[in-house]
Amino acid sequence: MAKNKRAKGTGTIYQRASDGMWVASLELPSEPGKRRRKVIVRAKKGDVVAALRDARKELERTGDLPAAQPTLGVWLDLWLQRSAAKRLKVSTVPSYQSKIETCLKPSIGRIRLDKLTPAHVERMHEYVMVTRGLSSTSALGAHRILAKALTDAVREGRISRNVATLVDAPKKAAVTIPALDGPEARAMLLAQREDEEAAAKWGTALLTGIRQGERLGLMPDYIDLDRKVLTVAWQLKRLRWDHGCAKAPTDGVWPCGRKRGGNCPERHVTIPQDQEARHVDGGLWLLRPKSRAGWREVPICEPLAAILRAYFQTRDPQPGQLIFTRPDGRPIDPKDDSAAWDAALAAAGLPDVTEHSARHTCATLLLEVGVPEAIRIKILGHSSATVTAGYTKVADALTQDAMRQLGELVMPKP
Repeated sequence: MAKNKRAKGTGTIYQRASDGMWVASLELPSEPGKRRRKVIVRAKKGDVVAALRDARKELERTGDLPAAQPTLGVWLDLWLQRSAAKRLKVSTVPSYQSKIETCLKPSIGRIRLDKLTPAHVERMHEYVMVTRGLSSTSALGAHRILAKALTDAVREGRISRNVATLVDAPKKAAVTIPALDGPEARAMLLAQREDEEAAAKWGTALLTGIRQGERLGLMPDYIDLDRKVLTVAWQLKRLRWDHGCAKAPTDGVWPCGRKRGGNCPERHVTIPQDQEARHVDGGLWLLRPKSRAGWREVPICEPLAAILRAYFQTRDPQPGQLIFTRPDGRPIDPKDDSAAWDAALAAAGLPDVTEHSARHTCATLLLEVGVPEAIRIKILGHSSATVTAGYTKVADALTQDAMRQLGELVMPKP
């Protein structure tokens, strides 16, 4: 075995007797109880010398190198924990984690990061849409996450190219989301007229178009019935608890012995420093709206103002308290709120549509009464007209009335 000696810390090069391959070994920063080396194998000595030289330069630049290229699955976990989570809204991280666990890891998670090819990306698309039977929108979401993760891998010098950019992303599926029309929205509110709280909840949903979390996060501080406006400043969200006993499990087992982060004695929710959040109860948190456009004033039509006045006569929430709560004053879990919406629809004999469809109903009715697009964007808190268009179901006949006629459309005067 031939061996070239070098200065300490600059790496060693030798030729393996077993197969004649040239091997370079470079010492890396050690971890507690573990010595780390970067091993490079090439067929020619000149190639391994050049690779070692490049590795030394990268080590001097970054302070560390991966001892071996990780699989895509390992990289995605590291990327989400270390990089992506710092740039994402805390409420968005679980959806990224879900796409990684259900779409990316099962299909191509075992492929080494530096061995990924465009064919692997296409395999992932096929797995999502054919094997799993999910929509092209789900495949598009997974593709975008993969592209972001590989962009960061290129930036860190782990790979030389982003193969996700070499493959056409799936197109978003065209989906028509059912929503209540004007008469159905009126029937919904009339069915709740004996229940002030239900009338206030569903009236606010249908006649303002605010999101479920924004409605559940409303406080009296942000409702002005004299001016007839409400301000969207918070949204109630359920966040996932992470393990606090360690950064990662050892051989799939966490030090606390619990599988779920929510059961860890040292559980915590990671909130980026640039994101404002307030813990309310259990896994429920108040978060600021997901975008600047989300923080907005929404006009209150007179029928809704009357509904809210009646509700506040039966309940007098104090500043800083939530307007809509459980009987014991605790916040309403979004799942329970959705179940209450389904029950209200059934009681009124209306079609079974999702609670989010109330937002679509409002968008459609705003278009019907002729509210200009720019105003609809501000009311719904969208960042662009493209998004608002996706929330609009065009009616056969459109009227060109003012915004104030929205209430009369749903709740006409006697």
